[in-house]
Amino acid sequence: MNKTLLASLMAMGIAGMAHAQTNVTIYGTVDTGFIKESGSDVRMGSNDDSLIGVRGTEELGSSVKATFQLERRFDLNNGVKFSGNNALDILQGADPNGENGVEWQGAANVGLQSESMGAIRLGRVNDVAIENFGDIDPFAVTGVGSALVGYNILYSEQLANTVRYDSPTWAGFGINLSYTLGQDTHGSQNWYHNNGNDGFGIGMKYDGGALMLTANYDRLADSDNSWLWNIGGAYTYEGFTVSAGYQDTTIKRAAASILLDNYGMEIGQKDWLIGLQYNTGPHTVKFSYNRGELESHGDYDGKVNKYAVGYTYDLSKRTSLYAMASYTDSDNEAVGEIYNSNGVADDSVTGVQIGITHNF
Repeated sequence: MNKTLLASLMAMGIAGMAHAQTNVTIYGTVDTGFIKESGSDVRMGSNDDSLIGVRGTEELGSSVKATFQLERRFDLNNGVKFSGNNALDILQGADPNGENGVEWQGAANVGLQSESMGAIRLGRVNDVAIENFGDIDPFAVTGVGSALVGYNILYSEQLANTVRYDSPTWAGFGINLSYTLGQDTHGSQNWYHNNGNDGFGIGMKYDGGALMLTANYDRLADSDNSWLWNIGGAYTYEGFTVSAGYQDTTIKRAAASILLDNYGMEIGQKDWLIGLQYNTGPHTVKFSYNRGELESHGDYDGKVNKYAVGYTYDLSKRTSLYAMASYTDSDNEAVGEIYNSNGVADDSVTGVQIGITHNF
C-alpha cells in the first residue's frame, strides 16, 4: 500500500477516535501534612483524600451523552492505597486494611446523561445522603475537624453495586435516587450473617445560591435493613455562612455485630451540627460545634461534644494551606472509640492538623 495512503488512513482513524470521545479529563487531589492527637504519636495524614481520577463523555446525539468515571484513592505520604471508611464495603466482605480491600475506593461507574432527563450511573457511586449532608459541614467531613457524622457507624461515602439517578435542576431544586444490590446472605447458620437486603436512598436538595437546604434517607444494603436520615441547610450572606444539621441512625443487630467487632445489640446514633464560616479573599475561617449520642443499652451508651476551629489560605485557585484544631469530649472510652478521629479508646482527644492541598 502507498505510504502516503497508509498515513492518511491512520490519521483518519485517529481523528475518528478523537471525535467519538469528545472529552476525557484527568483530575485529582494531592494532600498531606502533620497530625498530632492526644493518645497517638505525630503522623503524616491528609485533610482531603488524595486521589487520581479519569472522567469522560461521548456525544451520542439528541443531547444525550455517555459518561464514565474512575477514581483511585491513596495515602500521599506513603503511597499505600486508601483504606477508606465505607461500612458497605465491610458488610460485603472487604477488609479495608487487608489485601482484599477495595482497589477503586472512589467512584467507578458508567452511565448516560441528558440535560432534559437527568443522569443515570451504574457501578460505584457516591452515597446520596452522605454527599448532600456533607455540604453543610465547614470541614467537609474531613481531617481532625470533621463533623461527627463522619464517624457514623453506617458511614459509606461510596456505594458499590449501585444505580443512581440525578434529576435535572428546576429553579435550584433537584432529586437524587439510588438502588443498591445486596449480597443475599440469608440461610447462613450464623445469625449475624443473615444481614442480606437491597439498599436504596433518596435525597432532595435546594441550592438557591445564598440558601441551601437538603433532606435525605438511606437504607444501607446488606445491613439487616439498617438506615439513616438527615436534614440540614446553610445560608450565606456577605462572606458569612451559617449551617446546621441533624442525622438519625438505626444500626440493626446483624450489622452492629460486623461493624463493631461482634457487638450484638441494636444501636441508635444521633448527631447534631452547627457550623460557621467567614471568607474574605484568600482567607477562610471555620468553626463548628457537634454533638453526638449513642444508645445501645450496653457499653456504647453516652454522649459526645466536639469543638473545631480552622483556617485556610488559598495560595492560588488550586493550592491552599490549612490549619485546624479540635477537642472531642465523650462520656466514656467506648463512645470515644467511635467518635475520636484517631480511633483511640479515650474519653477526650485534642487534635491539631496542618498541611497543604493541591487540586489538578
